[in-house]
Amino acid sequence: MAAPASLDDAFLRELRTRYEAQDPGTAATRLQALVDSVNALKADVAVVGRRGAGVTTLIHALLGERPGLDDPQAFFQQAPEPPGQPAGYPHPSFPNLALWDLPGFQEPEKPGDYTKRLGDLGRFGCLVLVVAEGSPADPLLQLLKAFQQTRKPYYVVRTKVDLDLHTAKRRFRACYSSAEALALARNGVAEALARNGLDTTRVFLVSALETDRHQFNQFQDKLEEELIQLKRAHDGELEDLRAVSPRKIQELYQACATGGLAEVPAIIRSALEEPSQIRLDVAVLGEAGSGKSALVNALRGVGCGEPEAAPTGVTATTQKATAYAHPTVPGLYLWDLPGVGLTEEDVGRLDLSHYDFFLLTASERYRHAQSRLARAVSAAGKRFFFVRTKVDVDAQPGPEPGPVEEIRSSCVDALQKDGVGSPRVFLVSSLLREAYDLPALRAALESDAPALKREALEKAIPVALGRLVRRKSKALMKDVWGKTLKSCLYWAEKPGPDVATSLIDTVSAFSIQLSLDEESLAQVAKATGKPAGLLQAEIRSPWVKRPDPEQVLKQITKPVPFSSRMWSLVPYWGRGAEGQPEISLEATYRVLTQALAEMTEDAERMLRRAYAKE
Repeated sequence: MAAPASLDDAFLRELRTRYEAQDPGTAATRLQALVDSVNALKADVAVVGRRGAGVTTLIHALLGERPGLDDPQAFFQQAPEPPGQPAGYPHPSFPNLALWDLPGFQEPEKPGDYTKRLGDLGRFGCLVLVVAEGSPADPLLQLLKAFQQTRKPYYVVRTKVDLDLHTAKRRFRACYSSAEALALARNGVAEALARNGLDTTRVFLVSALETDRHQFNQFQDKLEEELIQLKRAHDGELEDLRAVSPRKIQELYQACATGGLAEVPAIIRSALEEPSQIRLDVAVLGEAGSGKSALVNALRGVGCGEPEAAPTGVTATTQKATAYAHPTVPGLYLWDLPGVGLTEEDVGRLDLSHYDFFLLTASERYRHAQSRLARAVSAAGKRFFFVRTKVDVDAQPGPEPGPVEEIRSSCVDALQKDGVGSPRVFLVSSLLREAYDLPALRAALESDAPALKREALEKAIPVALGRLVRRKSKALMKDVWGKTLKSCLYWAEKPGPDVATSLIDTVSAFSIQLSLDEESLAQVAKATGKPAGLLQAEIRSPWVKRPDPEQVLKQITKPVPFSSRMWSLVPYWGRGAEGQPEISLEATYRVLTQALAEMTEDAERMLRRAYAKE
């Protein structure tokens, strides 16, 4: 099994030259000790699954090589061809971590033949079993059970969950629930593992094309925690960034690539000051037949039957959620949703997280169904206007308040009983578009849109910050391995406390990139209006305040053996005995990676505090 290319060979060649130039007699011993250290840090991960399960695609995603979703050809490119023999790939951020793409199982191959073809999996430090649908094939479960006996970590990754959600959405329509679809995918794998006595807590649901969603980042973090001993306090769970325009997202990513995170608040502030750059998704929600599609058309000024109109009819016509751009408010989209059923279960299946605001419709008196919907929207932390449609059926326009105000009063009272404070109620007719409250509803949406957009962006800010800090941390982590090797070379040439100072300078540079230094904190404080001292309180890593070099030196060096210290005290015979501690490549690497991980968490915590509402 050929090892993947890495930095080790070049490092050791240079180290050999330097050591032999200084002390040829001890060069071999020192080199062997460092080779042992490098090998101790190596971690080989075997990734295996049924052919077509997405093993190769998952590995490319872990290597950061997935196609971007902004590429229109991303979903039409041919999947990478799986290898016929094991192929190893060094991780870009952790060169000592190699991902091995193993040949996939494919029937009618016999399980014994497949196991023999893979060879001894015990040579790997970790096993990742990839499952695309249903439960793992029996031969793969047997591989997992055998690997479990080695007491090494293993994981089961359920891939292509984006396709599961897409299928479930088309199949169940208004009854679709992403939580239920994901639970179904997890249970299919977990039940098979439980029957075979395997750990069901090591299952991760991922999409290799949407790595910022689901549990892809959690899976990465777990790999790094157990194989690199990189401890993190966060779970890496990220959601969509729909509220931010693609242009603003690109600006944020560019700021991270070229500078520190201190530039991020200014970009976010500019987005808050330009509501036209923020997306607002308004969902029209209600029972089938409540006039949702007609209301969408009326608000857009489109006649029923026109080419761009939402389809309407006397029966339920909306089969899937469809977005329609508002004609006068840039970035505002009206979503025509399928009708919701009458049961508690139907309402419970609603996934309201994809929308920022709601128009809750009812074509008759306020009933228990509307009550459930109003409570569901409020429970999701969202706001809504209540729209009583087809009011022309129950009342005629005229100067007298009569039935119209009675309907309005009845709706307000019912909403207040459901805990909605100061409800805004609009009585409309999609046929009589200039009568009743339709003009007022149109004006309210237009006037409230900027504030609603800012509110949507403010809710997305924590997600944006988590994503950007993680992106920046990954870029910095790529330098850690090289910095570790250079520190060992520096020690070989000049043993002493200077190497600790060099490491502290390296970590200080990381701190500036993560905007944890005083100048960056002042910049963030100015952009967000928060006191710099309040932000400083969120920084907990001792590395930010330049630790004592002597303490750092103790962390990265191995103590001098007692026998060496004793021989160095013996006259003549102790001449040349080693009294100098040796640098530990392993300890140096762990110190740098953990320092960066701690500061990454500090950066995210500090930026979240900067935008937290007091």
